[in-house]
Formats: sequence, C-alpha cells, structure tokens
Amino acid sequence: MKHSKLALLISAAIFTSAGAYASDSNTANVNQSGAENSVVVTQQVASMQNEATVGQTGDRNESTVIQADTSLTKAFITQLGNDNKGTILQHDATESATATIDTTGENNQAKIEQQFNNGANAAALVEQNGNLNAAEILQDNGDTANSTIYQNGDSDVAKIRNHFSDFADATITQNLGGGNDAYINQESSDAASATMTQTGAGNNGDIEQNTQNYGYSAGADDTVATLTQVGDGNRGDIYQSGASSDADVNQQGSLNQADVLQTGDDNMADVDQMGSSDIAYVDQTGQGGMATVMQTGNTFNTATIMQGGVSNAATVNQNGTSNEALVTQSDFDNVANVDQTNVGNNATVTQSGSTTEGNLANVTQAGSNDITVVTQIGNDNKAYVDQEANSFGNTITVMQSGDGNYAGAETNLGGLNTITINQTGNGNFVGNSPLSNNWYDLEIGAGTLGAENEVMIDQTGDLNMAYADAADLSSVIDIDQMGDSNTAVAESWGGTDNDIMISQTGTYHNADVFVDGAGNNMVSITQTDASNTANVTSFGYGNSVTVIQGM
Repeated sequence: MKHSKLALLISAAIFTSAGAYASDSNTANVNQSGAENSVVVTQQVASMQNEATVGQTGDRNESTVIQADTSLTKAFITQLGNDNKGTILQHDATESATATIDTTGENNQAKIEQQFNNGANAAALVEQNGNLNAAEILQDNGDTANSTIYQNGDSDVAKIRNHFSDFADATITQNLGGGNDAYINQESSDAASATMTQTGAGNNGDIEQNTQNYGYSAGADDTVATLTQVGDGNRGDIYQSGASSDADVNQQGSLNQADVLQTGDDNMADVDQMGSSDIAYVDQTGQGGMATVMQTGNTFNTATIMQGGVSNAATVNQNGTSNEALVTQSDFDNVANVDQTNVGNNATVTQSGSTTEGNLANVTQAGSNDITVVTQIGNDNKAYVDQEANSFGNTITVMQSGDGNYAGAETNLGGLNTITINQTGNGNFVGNSPLSNNWYDLEIGAGTLGAENEVMIDQTGDLNMAYADAADLSSVIDIDQMGDSNTAVAESWGGTDNDIMISQTGTYHNADVFVDGAGNNMVSITQTDASNTANVTSFGYGNSVTVIQGM
C-alpha cells in the first residue's frame, strides 16, 4: 500500500432494541510489527463485557480503541518503539470500564478518555518508559474513578483530569528523570484524592481541585492532594477551592519551590522541605484553616503564610541559617507560631484583627543575629518573642495599635541585643499578664540577660503598664509613657554600668525602679504634670538616682 502503511479496522457495532444486550462478550485482538501502521477497534451500542487488545512494535504507529455505551469493558494498548500514538475512548453509559496503555520508547503519546452519562468505578492506567513521552487521562462524570500514570524518563508530560467525579483517585508517578511536567485537575469532585510523585531535577508538579475554570462554582469539599518531589530545582503547586480539604507538599533537595492556595473553611496545608534555598508559600482564605511549613536544611530558606479569615493557625519551623519566615493574618482569633534555630534568621508576623477579639503571635529563635518583627492592629492581641540559647546581636520589635494588647519579649545569655516595644492605645500591657486566656504562660515582660543590651518601651494612651528588666552589665532600659494613669516598673540586677530611664507625661503615673548590682548604675525618672509617684530602691556602690517631677 502507499507509504507501506497497513490500515486495519475492526468494528463490532450492534443495533438492537432498547434494553437488550445483543452483542455481549466480544473480543478483538490485533498485533502489528513494523512502522507507520494504524489500528482502529470499535465496540459499541448496548453491549457489555467486551474486550479489545492491540499490540504494536515499531515506530510511528497509531492505535485507537473506541468503546461506547458498553459496560464492564476492557481495552489494552501496548506499543514498543518511538513516535507512537495510542488512544482509548470509552464513552456514554459505561460502567466499570478499564483502559490500559503501555509504551516503551521515546516521543510516544498516550490518551485515555472515559466520559459517562451514568458511570462509576472506571479505571485508567498509562505506563511509559523512555524520554519525551506524553500521557493524558480524562474521566468525566464517573464517581469512584481511578486513574494512574507511571513515567520513567526525562522531559515527560503527564495530565489527569477528573470532572464531576466524586471520590475520584488520581496518581502520577515520574521517576528516574528530570524536566518532567505533571498536572492533575479534579473539578467539582467531592472527596477526590490526588497523589503526585516526581524524582529528579527541574520537575514541575501542579494539582488543582475545583479551580472553577469552567464558569461554575460547584463544590469540591473534602479533597486531598499530596505532592512529593525528590531532587533540586523542582516546583510544586496545589490549588484547592472547597471546605475541609488537605494539601501536603514534601520536597527533598535545594532550590525547590512549593505553593499552596486554598479557598474555603477548615482547610489544612502542610509543606515540608529539606534542603537549601527553598521557598514555601501558603495562602488560605476562609476560617478554621491550619497551615504548617517545616524547613530543615542549611541556608537561605523562605517560608510565607498568608491567611484571611477567623480562627486560623499558622506554624513555621526552620532549622538552619539565614532563613526567613513571614506570616500575615487578617481578621481575629488567629494564631501564628514561628520557631527558628541557628543564626541569621528573620521572622515577621503581621496580624490585623478587630475591636472584639484578638490574635496571638509567638516567636522563638535560638541563635545569634536573629531579627523578629511583630505588628498587630486591633484589640486584645498578644505577642510573645523569646530569643534564647546564647543570643548575640539579636533584634526584637513589637508594634501594637489598639486597646488591651499584651507584649512580652526576652533575650537570653547574650549581648548587643535590642528589644523595642511600641504600643498605642489604652489598657496595654508589657509584663506579667493578669489577662491570660490560657493560650500561653505569658509571664515575661521585656527582659535581657547579658552585656550591652537595650530595652525600649514606648506607650501612648491611658492605663498602660510596662515592665522591663536587665541583668549583667552596660545595659539600657528606656520607658516612655504618654497619657494618664500609666505604670512603669524597671529592674536591674547582678551587674554594673546599667542605665534605667523612665519618662512619663500626664497625670496619675507610677514609676517603680529596683536596682541590685555591683555598682555604677544610673536611674533617671522624669514625670511631667501632677499626681505622679516615683519609687526607687537601689543597692550597691556608685549608683546615681535622679527624679524630676512637675512641669
């Protein structure tokens, strides 16, 4: 024949009255060897338990199996060679259909479509060995559908789509290669599950569950997405729209990036990265969400969590140097936890709440040259920052705007640390909290332990309270309060050459200072206006006290 091309068509088309199965249990077997061959097998019209098997050896071959309006059908295509194409189409009222394509070689294409009016329990499998291969599975309107793609090679592409298929289960595995792309889309499919595994460098993985690309907003609740990548320079993305969904990303290697976007209530996101220069980004919109990022590696990792809604929780754990954690939460009753171990780490927490309920920020850093910045807007917020384990050259900044806020910060066993707390509003507190709501044992004010540390507290408003302490030598406490009926308490103990400065502007202020050290400590209290009280107790030698009251 022309171009030495052999075309083979097998058709089993049965026309019967409605409801009758006049053509059951048909079997078609085709085997071809050579190049540029083609096969089309058609089994259709009110039949069941049909089976089609096609085997091709050679290059540039093409196989197509069409099974329509049949139940319990099976289709198998096996191709050995390069530049081959295999297609299985199972359409209409097809129950418990099975489709399998197996290719070995390069630049092969495999496609399976299972589209049902009333179908369930469909199963599709594609396995490809070689480079530059492409596999695609589409399952539409088929509950409890199962789809699986296995690829071994470089620069492969795998796509699975589940539409209107509740309890669908999709799996893509790409091994022993790099530069691969994998994509799973589960649209409007409640309780759908997606699992993706990629091994190698430079891979891209994308899981989308109910992304509403088709202009409707049918729900996809209770979905689960799991993405695992092993190697360097990989990127993984998970997008979920619906309630009670779960997203898990695990990346092992360096220069990897993970993005998780979730819209809906009670969603969970978990990103685990092991390596250096990794990036994790989690964005949740809704209430009752939980986001966790854990980065274990050497240096320069970045974790970002953004949450919009009430009663959300964000947790970042980083173990390494020069890492950065950023948590942004809007609305109220949110909790942010950041834990960093090693040196040169940065933590930034921003929370904007309401006038009714507050947020909680908790930051723990163990190392030197660490930086923490906490910003809270609204009432009844709580911020607690602890820099421990021989902290040197660390910086803590807490800024709160609103009423009834609490701030606590401490640095331990180090020097050249700086604590800055700024509160604007009434009834704010830096110190042992009498307003504890059992979130944490908030017992620390603003304190330092070590040499040449500095504590600065600035409060604007009425009925505020500030407590600060400095231990060891050459440290500075500076408290500035503007308003009425404020209280400042400062302590310096066990050291020399410490300076305590308190400035209060307004009426009915109280200033209490206690100094117990070796000597050469300085206390300065300035109270402007009337009805103020200053109390100073000093032990040691060479200490100086200055109190100025009045205009």
